[in-house]
Amino acid sequence: MTTSQPEREAPSPPSFALRPEVEGDIFFRLALFRASRGPGWDQVPLPPEMVDKLMEQQFRAQTLGYRASFPNAQLEIVTVDSAPVGRLATDRDARGVHLIDIALIPERRGQGIGEAILRGLMAEAAGAGTPVTLQVARDNPGAQRLYFRLGFVLTEVNDTHLSLRWPAPSPSAPAPTA
Repeated sequence: MTTSQPEREAPSPPSFALRPEVEGDIFFRLALFRASRGPGWDQVPLPPEMVDKLMEQQFRAQTLGYRASFPNAQLEIVTVDSAPVGRLATDRDARGVHLIDIALIPERRGQGIGEAILRGLMAEAAGAGTPVTLQVARDNPGAQRLYFRLGFVLTEVNDTHLSLRWPAPSPSAPAPTA
């Protein structure tokens, strides 16, 4: 005799909001940048204060690089119960939605927030009939699995990153549900 377990529904992501990034978010963004770099940096044979300086320099370089490459980027802070838990940077134009950066604090990863944000971007792009594009680090297999599961396809590979594209469905195909 076999007993069947009732199917469990996937838990819905915590309720989150996006708000415009402001200058006062810099300390949160730096901490998020540091947390997003992975544990490998803790293994670098340098004094902790030197690693902190390197992180600050890389953070400033990333910030300046994003501003130069994407001057019209929309920069947002992801919040849960008004507390900052992540960052979203996107660039939109007639060619589509480009995801510049998405990062969540470690305690909020794996809860469906990132997927919900991505599905929202995909729905927006589908409504405009344009793709979503992004780059993901080669050493970030968790994010790669999510992107591929959502239908992103590989368009280019370099030494450090994969370029991915989510092609908007044809007008007759249903848009992704958020």
